[in-house]
Parts: sequence; C-alpha cells; structure tokens
Amino acid sequence: MALLLGALTSCAHRHEEGGGAGFGRNTAEARINHLISEGRFAEAEALIAESASAGLVEQSVAVSLRRQIADLSMKLGEIPARLQRVPNFPAKLKDFTRFHIQKMYDSADFGIASKKELQTALKLLKDAAKDNSRLLQKL
Repeated sequence: MALLLGALTSCAHRHEEGGGAGFGRNTAEARINHLISEGRFAEAEALIAESASAGLVEQSVAVSLRRQIADLSMKLGEIPARLQRVPNFPAKLKDFTRFHIQKMYDSADFGIASKKELQTALKLLKDAAKDNSRLLQKL
C-alpha cells in the first residue's frame, strides 16, 4: 500500500511540473479552494499570485478567487451604513467576518448570537458583496 501511495505521489509531481495537460492547473485551483474553505486567506492569496504568474490559474479565475476571499473576509461592521440601519441589526457580530459567521451558523454554534441573528448577518454580508460586485462591474 505504501509503495502504491509513493508511486501515485511521484506521478502527480511529474505531471504538476509540466508534464500533465492541465493537471497542474486543477491541483493549484483545488489547493486554493481548500485554503479558502479553511479560512487561510493569506496563504490562498499568495498561492493565487504564484499560480497566476506561472500560468496555472487563468487571470479571470484569479480575480474570481480574490473576490471570494474579499467577500468571506468582510466584517459585518464594514458593510455600508445603510445596511447597518436595518431593524434587528446584530451589532454584537460587527467584528466577525462572513467566514466566521458562516462557520458559527453551519456548526449551530449559537453561543454568541441566535440563529436568527446569524441569518440576518449572513444576509447583510451577502447583500454587501452583491453591491461590491456591481460596483466593480461598472468600473
């Protein structure tokens, strides 16, 4: 079994180093998505930059991944003031990012905020991300 894993690993490295038709692209993008899903945004940003400059990730994909990181790392307190004036704004979550709020919601961790407050925060952050996306398209 160990020999099989070693053989697979060495084959994958050969392909990633230029032999595979697109294999390096798929693994770079998969690794970036994995880092993002773990909330390791700085590492993901660095890998995006390296992968884009090496041609492993297309520029349009790099832009999309950077936008995803920006959306996930946005804090509730950073959304536009008009969105913060909604009824029942969960002010106690203002220092939390969308990533952390989503993790709390997914794991049913209601120690800091109720389910309804987490839902409201997520909706507001998604609305803010849509607004930012529209602004970028206009530029």
